[in-house]
Amino acid sequence: MSGFTMLPDLYFGGGHAGWSDARRLPREGLAQALVDARSRTLAWLAAFGQTRKGWDVPRQYDANPPLWTLGHIAWHAEWWCLRGVRQLDRGGVPVPVAGEPSRLDGADEWFDPERIGPDERWEIVLPDVAVVKQYASDVLDGLLRRLALLPDDGDLTLYPFRRALFLEDAQAENLAALLQALGLAPAAPVAPGPGVPVGHAGTLHFPGGRFTQGWSDPDGYAQPDELPPQPTYVPAFEIDAALVSNAQFLEFVGDGGYEHPAWWSAAGRQWLMTQERSAPRYWSRHPESRNWMVERFGTLRTLNPDEAVRHVTLYEAQAWCAWAGRRLPMEAEWELAALQNRGLQWGTLREWTASPYEPYAGFAASPSDGELVARFGTHQAVRGTTFVSASRQRHVRARLALLPEEDFVLVGFRTCGI
Repeated sequence: MSGFTMLPDLYFGGGHAGWSDARRLPREGLAQALVDARSRTLAWLAAFGQTRKGWDVPRQYDANPPLWTLGHIAWHAEWWCLRGVRQLDRGGVPVPVAGEPSRLDGADEWFDPERIGPDERWEIVLPDVAVVKQYASDVLDGLLRRLALLPDDGDLTLYPFRRALFLEDAQAENLAALLQALGLAPAAPVAPGPGVPVGHAGTLHFPGGRFTQGWSDPDGYAQPDELPPQPTYVPAFEIDAALVSNAQFLEFVGDGGYEHPAWWSAAGRQWLMTQERSAPRYWSRHPESRNWMVERFGTLRTLNPDEAVRHVTLYEAQAWCAWAGRRLPMEAEWELAALQNRGLQWGTLREWTASPYEPYAGFAASPSDGELVARFGTHQAVRGTTFVSASRQRHVRARLALLPEEDFVLVGFRTCGI
């Protein structure tokens, strides 16, 4: 038998040193990563306590409720890995249909994002917290047992399990942002993002040239929006080695940056008119000292000038660039700079780019890509990972899509020379 010698311990927190890339994990490494991902998810959710009262939080219009998030993580993994989903032709349209029922009656109606929209997720009455937790535990147990019995470590065989891992890792990051928005402290301390080196890190110069953008490896796991690979030409460019810091952004604020329409795009000015902003989200002035403060998970702290500025919208990033005589990097420039590994410091925050989120040429959507396709043309391309992301998700090809007004997630920016 080619399965595991034993199922991974559900509290396993280690991993083989060679299993650092989520895109090439073999079965046992994938099982351990799924357990680690669940541990991370539950660690963030621990801030809501054990009773339903703690989980009934004020609505956040740029997030999902915590209990729905846990249920969705379990439902997604169960749907793609355990329920024998197959494509049926209905009037020429392929429709995914499950061959087996869910482990939780009603899960399809509660947790399928195609059936329940963002507003409804805050309005429906879900089962008790213990019920959803048990459902998530049952699904994880099913994943581990199914993985142990798979015939091989082929990419096609492991595709749905890797997909489940990617979704759970992403949702854990969103839960961290939700705690920040609610002003709640996580149950375990969170390490702050690394600061910008003293004197800043300077700029990097790239001669440009041709390279292949997107996933071009013959094996491994790729997200649909990273395909197909694109032969791309990039002119010479100069890019910041590090992200824009709080100190750099504070100069813009001190210069009345939020008060001068000239620095803002037309869409940015429209957004600004609907806000009461004179600084980034979570910044405030101390009422007595007038020093700048920042809220971090419910605790007010003195603004650290050397940390990268975060929770800024695309509009704020663009305005800072206009004020500073800089620009945001194109998505291809960012990828080339990260790929060549010549000193680009990334992995602290998600990063805005100047590129709209669009499909690569030749992209072919599958029936399971509905949420992704819905973002094309309306969202902006974002790159990088964050200090709360699982390290296994760090990859230069990875793309994210955010609305221009989004400042909920851990997102910042770096700039290029004009």
